[in-house]
Amino acid sequence: MSNLRQIVQQTHRALEAAGIPDARLEAEVAVMNVVRIPRQDLFARQEAEVSPQQERDLAQLMERRLKREPLAYILGRREFYGINLLVNPNVLIPRPETESLVEHALFMALMGMDTPSLVIADVGTGTGAIAINLALHLPRARIFAIDRSDAALDVASYNIRGHNVADRVTLLQGDLLEPLPEPVDLIVANLPYLPTARIATLQPEIQWEPRLALDGGADGLDPIRRLLAQAAGGKLKEIGGILLELDPEQVPAVQALARQLFPEAQTSVEQDLARQDRMFVINRGLG
Repeated sequence: MSNLRQIVQQTHRALEAAGIPDARLEAEVAVMNVVRIPRQDLFARQEAEVSPQQERDLAQLMERRLKREPLAYILGRREFYGINLLVNPNVLIPRPETESLVEHALFMALMGMDTPSLVIADVGTGTGAIAINLALHLPRARIFAIDRSDAALDVASYNIRGHNVADRVTLLQGDLLEPLPEPVDLIVANLPYLPTARIATLQPEIQWEPRLALDGGADGLDPIRRLLAQAAGGKLKEIGGILLELDPEQVPAVQALARQLFPEAQTSVEQDLARQDRMFVINRGLG
């Protein structure tokens, strides 16, 4: 019978040999989920024995992971900005870089929007990760969480109820900003921004995720162009802001479009945790 240390080492080696990124972290997460202990206990209880049933459960998990199915889909959950979320193949897996989008949205809301009735749109909500975190940290805000996909909205609804923010987050189905019933103060959007041709060249895990949440058209900017046009057409208040997650290479093109549609606005680029240009900010007269 193996102990925890041996099982983590074996799992790490298997993942590393398969070329899976972050193999050590994934090994620890996989083992802690199978043996059902907090991650810190993996280190405190390294000599604890792992039962034969737990080894079988881990083998089944590893069989799926070595086929490059994302670990988040296998486990059915993902942590994002300190909260746990249900995930399944109907939604994009929330990325660490998107946490920076939440951080900056909170900064804009708290520093630039001194209003008791802040209205926010989270466009392409997926799991509801952004909307839920904004609702938790901005208890006076009203948030519209929008997605085209019925199946994605089912996941978002489950997560919203699970975090007790259903009274402040309204789900809407439709194309980007079209279903909004009123103009909003802040638009936060992690839209599909991968160029169509690039998707097939990315790591195998990407192929498990919904194409609708990834494919941004020939240059990756089709949804962003439409969203900015809708915002300029009355969906954003005269004093308001837009936060977009982008590929660093797309910044110049989006900057030019923003200047055309919002000539009076200030624009800026913010970096993610990896110091990559990741967030594009349009500030339309906020403080």
